[in-house]
Amino acid sequence: MTNNGGGVSAYTINASTGALTQMAGSPFVAGTNPISVTIDPSGTFAYVANNGSNNVSAYTINVTTGVLTTVAGSPFAAGTNPTSVTVDPSGTFAYVANNGSNNVSAYTINATTGVLTPLVGSPFAAGIGPQSVTVRQIK
Repeated sequence: MTNNGGGVSAYTINASTGALTQMAGSPFVAGTNPISVTIDPSGTFAYVANNGSNNVSAYTINVTTGVLTTVAGSPFAAGTNPTSVTVDPSGTFAYVANNGSNNVSAYTINATTGVLTPLVGSPFAAGIGPQSVTVRQIK
């Protein structure tokens, strides 16, 4: 991510050497001060927390090229100064830690489109200045 540039850089990885090669079209447009990125478990969607514009950019990931395409309706509103975004292991929900508003935004993920829809009751109260959020599947 290019924090001040408002973009998400994407690379291919050389399987033998680990060397990075920037993808065509990269960096991809994001909101202001993108700070955190996550990919859903299926590898279909990418989500970026934009700290300066208080929203989440969503992308589909081309399975062949890895190129990112903005999801319709993106970016999606979050709380103040989001700092972290994660997707649960099932790929059903996304969560965003909002440092400036002391809460966590929660969304359902449309499995076909990647569109985020806020959960009823979201955002949920958190401690002062949450920096990160993670999810664990309980079996």
